[in-house]
Amino acid sequence: MPRAVCLSLLALFACSPQGPASTADSATATATDLTVIRATLDGWYAAMQRADPAAILAPLTREFLLLEDTLPLSGAQLVARLMGDTSGVKWNAEFSDLRTRLRGDVAWTTLRNHETSLAPNGGKRCQADFLETIVFVRDDGRWLIDRYHAAALHPWSCAK
Repeated sequence: MPRAVCLSLLALFACSPQGPASTADSATATATDLTVIRATLDGWYAAMQRADPAAILAPLTREFLLLEDTLPLSGAQLVARLMGDTSGVKWNAEFSDLRTRLRGDVAWTTLRNHETSLAPNGGKRCQADFLETIVFVRDDGRWLIDRYHAAALHPWSCAK
């Protein structure tokens, strides 16, 4: 009898969720949540690229904080910085290696971001790579960005 109890307990523990990487997380992270979280991120970047202040702020929490290496910025400070850029540089971001975890009404994504920029009139083409972590919170059914941390993997490199 004790052997049967031990085997039952082993089977129970082997099949139960354990720790932060458990199947319980993926069970709550529905395909819809993952799609909406990605759409929130893509929409936010599109708003920044077209310099649309209202659309930049729309997916951010009131407590939003961006940490770009050592520079902390609120949503309002980010918008001011983007609107103050009159250089005409066009830029693009390509995300890869997205890994999203969800626990209740909080989700976090880590990713690689390859950004390129092109100065107008045949100017310099530059590129940089970042590792980034984004914290999302579900608020009234919407996934909002609460924290964004970007760490540069190398300095911007430019070529004419």
